[in-house]
Amino acid sequence: MSKEQRKHIRTKLTSSVKLTHPDTGTIEVKTQDISDGGIYLISPVSNLPPTGSQVQVQLIDTPFDAPVLDMLIVRLDKNGIGLKFIE
Repeated sequence: MSKEQRKHIRTKLTSSVKLTHPDTGTIEVKTQDISDGGIYLISPVSNLPPTGSQVQVQLIDTPFDAPVLDMLIVRLDKNGIGLKFIE
């Protein structure tokens, strides 16, 4: 069994977000979880930007205009995309 390497505790969160990148445009995806370090988005889309790319993310199912956050793609897998908050 491997030792847990995460720095931040993940919290389950299901929300719709817009993910925007200049080369791939804007897509709507759902969050799976969030932590103080980043979020994981469920995305069956295959033309996502590569790891290391900066993207913009905005929650869209809130009763207020959520801020647009710059994030960094740190992981891509068959189920989705892992993003890190840029500090």
